Amino acid sequence: MVSITSTQSLTNALRRSVLDVQTQLSKAQSEVSTGRIADLGLGLGAAIQQDYSYGFHADDLAALAASNNIVTARLSATDTALGSLASTAQEFLQTLISAQSGAGSDPGAIRGYAETGLKSLISALDTSVDGVHLFGGVNTGVAPLADYFSNPPSAAKQAVDQAFFSTFGTAQGDSGNTSITDQQMQTFLSGSFADLFSATGWGSDWSSATDETTTNRISLSQTSDTSVSANEAALRQLAQAYTMVADLGAESLSDSAYQQILKTASATMSDAISGLTTLRAKVGVMQNGVSDANEALSAQRDMIATQIGSLENVDPFEASTRLNNLTTQLETSYTLTGKIQQLTLSKYI
Repeated sequence: MVSITSTQSLTNALRRSVLDVQTQLSKAQSEVSTGRIADLGLGLGAAIQQDYSYGFHADDLAALAASNNIVTARLSATDTALGSLASTAQEFLQTLISAQSGAGSDPGAIRGYAETGLKSLISALDTSVDGVHLFGGVNTGVAPLADYFSNPPSAAKQAVDQAFFSTFGTAQGDSGNTSITDQQMQTFLSGSFADLFSATGWGSDWSSATDETTTNRISLSQTSDTSVSANEAALRQLAQAYTMVADLGAESLSDSAYQQILKTASATMSDAISGLTTLRAKVGVMQNGVSDANEALSAQRDMIATQIGSLENVDPFEASTRLNNLTTQLETSYTLTGKIQQLTLSKYI
């Protein structure tokens, strides 16, 4: 039997071989450089489903970690705002106490401090991070409180004005208000004025926040409250204390009525400061919860990464050896192809 082989057929066979080696070489180079299987579907076979499952799990954990970073920033800003409110409130309480003892009792100056405190309170409760109002409850797209001193007057300012006029028949600052007794003032402060800062009055005239606060999924199995509402009692009490000193016409009142305001404001502010401490502790618990969840997520992500690595990673020594062998094989193929292409029958005739 005689076998006839042409140089063309030999060349074509070698070219197919070279293409195959080049493909394998490209994969080997990728695996050496990345440390991962170049073709996961081909390399893992049926295990690819498990690999995909691990991947989805890893993506979920990464999304939770990213979300927790945002929650952490918001809680930190919330704590900062509450801390600032507490500091300002404590200073104002000392001012009120001093005024009652006769030291620094200039009504105009104290009213100015109260106005500053109320403005600071509104500014703090309107704090936003990346467009999210921290104290809006679930109504995060709207600033919870309007500017009390705005022109035209805010709904809260109008409500205070109306309550004062309905009780005394005059506006704040009227010269006739010197006839208001301390008992009358106390009845007003604990009655129609206090009603403006009840949950109902606050929601009607002051706040657009919701009582319901935001919650976030902070781990695979845990959801947590992650905000504080501007409707909290302590925050309403702060506004109540500042407003009664800032906007009831302190300079036009008798000394006894003015002292009644100072006394009531001090008691209200003291309660507010105590409530602020509780709120800050509540935020601290939220922060610790997120921190603990982050630690758990980190451990879970490490575990998942290990499991993915056990499937996708290649043996670096084996991959390097395979790359060297394929390189040698390709070089040999190039040499043979060149020699075969140089073959011609004329050399042998």
